[in-house]
Amino acid sequence: MTGADSGVHRAFSDDEVHDILSEELERVYGDATFTVAEFAADTVTIFEVSRDEHGTPVIMQWQYAYVDGVLRIETADRWSAAMADPERFYWHLAPKLIVRTPHQLPAGLRDLLSRARDVPVYRCLAPLRELLHAVRKDSPLVLDYELAVLTRVPAGRDGAARLALTGQPLFSRGETRGCQVKIRVACEPTDAEGTFFAVVTREPRPELPPQARRMRSLQIQAAAVSPGLYDLTAVLVRPGLVRFEGLPVPLESPGVTLANLERLVPGELAARSSVHLMCLIEVCGTGEGTGGGADDRLQRRIHWLEELITVAQADAAALRVSVVAYGAHGVAWKVDDRAPEVRAWTATGAEAIRALRGLVGHQADEREYPAAAQLECALKLVRQHLAMRDGRPVIVTAGGRPPHPPGLDTSRQIIPCPDWVDGALELRRLLSLPWGAQITFGALRDPKCRGGVWEQLGEHAVATIDDAVDMEGFAAALGLRAAAQIVPFPVID
Repeated sequence: MTGADSGVHRAFSDDEVHDILSEELERVYGDATFTVAEFAADTVTIFEVSRDEHGTPVIMQWQYAYVDGVLRIETADRWSAAMADPERFYWHLAPKLIVRTPHQLPAGLRDLLSRARDVPVYRCLAPLRELLHAVRKDSPLVLDYELAVLTRVPAGRDGAARLALTGQPLFSRGETRGCQVKIRVACEPTDAEGTFFAVVTREPRPELPPQARRMRSLQIQAAAVSPGLYDLTAVLVRPGLVRFEGLPVPLESPGVTLANLERLVPGELAARSSVHLMCLIEVCGTGEGTGGGADDRLQRRIHWLEELITVAQADAAALRVSVVAYGAHGVAWKVDDRAPEVRAWTATGAEAIRALRGLVGHQADEREYPAAAQLECALKLVRQHLAMRDGRPVIVTAGGRPPHPPGLDTSRQIIPCPDWVDGALELRRLLSLPWGAQITFGALRDPKCRGGVWEQLGEHAVATIDDAVDMEGFAAALGLRAAAQIVPFPVID
């Protein structure tokens, strides 16, 4: 080789340059940097590689253009003075290597390249920028990564626990992209901002124990997730970027600081009792004068009960939901009598919603008794199944017909319950239970539904299903909304 090509090392592949750059990056700690340059057909690009406070490789670049073979610098910057002076270029810039493209270089660049002396020069097919970004992606971690979490720690002589912000280990120094770790966290009810998943590193203070070193936020993301336990998988995408899998909604970058979030951490978690929400739903026809088809009315009842369950799930510590479907008693010589049916009992919110949706398309028998429904038997069924261990009882009834009376109702001419069940008595029996005073009642009524046991069934919350329902307020009236508390980070016990 002669002339401008003297001293040029021909790499067998771009992998050789990749390996050299990786070795140089391994030597970079603290404020150290190194530079490399790329000579192309009409430009010189200088790259400076360093690390930020988290040890993540940072690549900065400057580009200088040659027009008609002459260097043109419009604005002076860090390296511009060295570009016109070969001696200063190699002394001041001190590139670890130079990459040149296969294109013919202008005279000015050929002259600059000929002074390379001991600086290795390589021909590469891939742009140097791509090689550097690949090196950054493959670089091992130089600091441990942790997830900022809340945990309960003893406080004071009384042994009471308080919340403390700490770090749950994710990835250790030396690990590379593709590493995964599983972690179980609890998300508590919080405000609309949701729960924040902050990846942190620790300040390099070897004289302090690890947990005493200040946390520094590397990445903060948030999602408004329902309270509960989540099995997360943390994936190291590359240094400086962690992806979390296992949440029902995507994470977003909220633009907040770790210091601001730390100030929101409560001293302790508000006590929240478990709740047993029982949904009684009438599946028979609409009855005379109520308007709308039977299927349409049933769909509205299902819709509002789904909304209620969804709202309750957002706050309840341990929400259990039951679904009891009831229709009309049969008249023996017309149609068989079918007892109320438990479609779900102490199930999850999702399972209860599926049970409700299974009622869609229910066909009411045209011969069914039109003036009343098995509400009294549904209340008896609830009383027989109810146990305080399942949570504080909340009974919500979606329907419109009155219950069958325990005997002949001569004033309204309604046939009695075949089993002589008294709806009013069943309500009194519910309230007479040792914990009966804790029961709250809500009613999602048909438009013309009034009086009788429906007044008691809607004692704490009542709404008409044909109208827009303020479900947040409805749930709050039933005690299904937890007291407002901001818990910004996931909790690990």
